[in-house]
Amino acid sequence: MRPLSSSLWVLALFASSVSARFSDFEAFKDKFNLQENLGTLSIYHQPYFTGLSTAFPESCEIRQVHILQRHGSRNPASDDGLSSAIKLVEMQDKLLNGSLPINYTIPNNPFRFVRSWVPVINIRNTDQLSSMGRVELFEMGREVFTRYRELFDADVYYINTAAQQRVKESAEWYSYGMFGEEMANKTKFTYLAEDESPGSNSLSNYNSCPVYAENNIDLKEVNEAGLAWRNVFLPSIVNRLNPYFSNYNLTNEDVTSFFYLCAYELTLKDESDFCSLFNPSDIMNFEYSYDVEYSLYGGPSSKWVNVLGGPYVQSLANSLRSVYNESDYQKVFLAFTHDGQIIPVETALGFFPDITPEHPLPVTHNPYSYSMKTSSFVPFAGNLITELFHCQDQKYYVRHLVNQQVFPLTDCGYGPSNSPDGMCELSAYLNSPVRYNSTHNGTDIFNDACKAKPVNVTINY
Repeated sequence: MRPLSSSLWVLALFASSVSARFSDFEAFKDKFNLQENLGTLSIYHQPYFTGLSTAFPESCEIRQVHILQRHGSRNPASDDGLSSAIKLVEMQDKLLNGSLPINYTIPNNPFRFVRSWVPVINIRNTDQLSSMGRVELFEMGREVFTRYRELFDADVYYINTAAQQRVKESAEWYSYGMFGEEMANKTKFTYLAEDESPGSNSLSNYNSCPVYAENNIDLKEVNEAGLAWRNVFLPSIVNRLNPYFSNYNLTNEDVTSFFYLCAYELTLKDESDFCSLFNPSDIMNFEYSYDVEYSLYGGPSSKWVNVLGGPYVQSLANSLRSVYNESDYQKVFLAFTHDGQIIPVETALGFFPDITPEHPLPVTHNPYSYSMKTSSFVPFAGNLITELFHCQDQKYYVRHLVNQQVFPLTDCGYGPSNSPDGMCELSAYLNSPVRYNSTHNGTDIFNDACKAKPVNVTINY
């Protein structure tokens, strides 16, 4: 069963973590959790960063918080290729009607569960949040309000959200968690259409960038890399599982469907017999397929690495600078989007320096130790939180949390402790070469490269 309680975020926030900055396979194989290693289909969990304290520094006061939040757990989508709802329902039907003929005479056939199996993926629920997704977002809203209570002193909070229904609904559940029955009076939502009409923004950055979207930039590389990696890691699994069928030759696509059935059944009913078909190495390689593709699709392996996340980062930077006007600045910023939009933002912030267009993730093997693990950065309900503190030395400091775990910034010095604490002085943070272009010119770079339409909505990240 999924390890979820009413204190989901508290558990994620205060859980201890391992010692390595980015753990390799050997470092955590003994406590391997399949549900935390399914790429962007993983359950919400704390990433494997250095275990820095998430408490507010004693010598500092919290002054501002920015939350970039992915939607909650969902049903299969309509447009996800091999993981689409249509593909998975087709596989369910094949298993039930015998067109994938399981040989039940083989002792201990791992597919014997199919005899009594009741599928849970339904075309009617395509793209919708799962019940767990609603709980996740409600709980996160409640816990965020508790943690940052002193910042919530406005009459109304303006919330930006990508306009797809599951994102909108996630934002609403989150807001109910924050404000309860007062939600309708305390919030105003700006819905950003997931096309080019809103102009430069990072909540629907692929579609709001006409040059990128209309020319299918990165798509060929993504598809080729995904196919190449599947051809590396799937054949051995195909060979292992094929003997359990009669007069049928399993394909890579069949086994891929088994992986997705495992992941989505965990999302929808907390358990899945399909997961028992795979060992930890199989799951790690399935996870890696997500990392390869997301790193190429506007992520650190893409030549558009410094473009797509730029509008969010510059807006973030402008809001951070606003605190110098002590009497009038916004304190809480809330934005809701998809996994594919958060990775480019984190890339523009310099989170993945080991992966570049010149040194992309390989498709010939899984190196295990690398920075951009989608399971850790953008699981269901994943988030990026930016905190701004004012400290006793009269300086402002920035800190990032990824899924409520402090991200170890290393490019802009330390906080007031003068030791590695995940904090950077505001000016050093904004002017670091790692993110300078994005913090100063992110929107202009986006507009120039994308030929973006003029912004026709008020966007406050």
